[in-house]
Amino acid sequence: MNTILLQKTYEVYRQVSVEIASFPKFDRYSVGMKIDSASLGLIEAIITAEQAEPILKDRALIEASVKNEVTKIFLRLALERKLIKETNYFVWSGMLVEVGKMIGGWRKSLRAS
Repeated sequence: MNTILLQKTYEVYRQVSVEIASFPKFDRYSVGMKIDSASLGLIEAIITAEQAEPILKDRALIEASVKNEVTKIFLRLALERKLIKETNYFVWSGMLVEVGKMIGGWRKSLRAS
């Protein structure tokens, strides 16, 4: 994996996907699939940004930022439905906040160039 940002995002997905597998069937195929899809979309957007021409990086980073926020919202929903433990939620949410800051910093550096 190329960047620390991608490594952190991958780690969130890896941990969350293990937890999703233990959701009850209905929740696994509703909320669980949404979390999984948003997390994978986040990884894809980061890879796209890494590979994109400079002029297209900002668009991919905006998409990554949106996917990051969506993932956080679905994780909060999973917490409220008592599908994940509070401790796991705070760890993953903290990791996603850090990912969001890194995406924001990358976007800011693009504007400065």
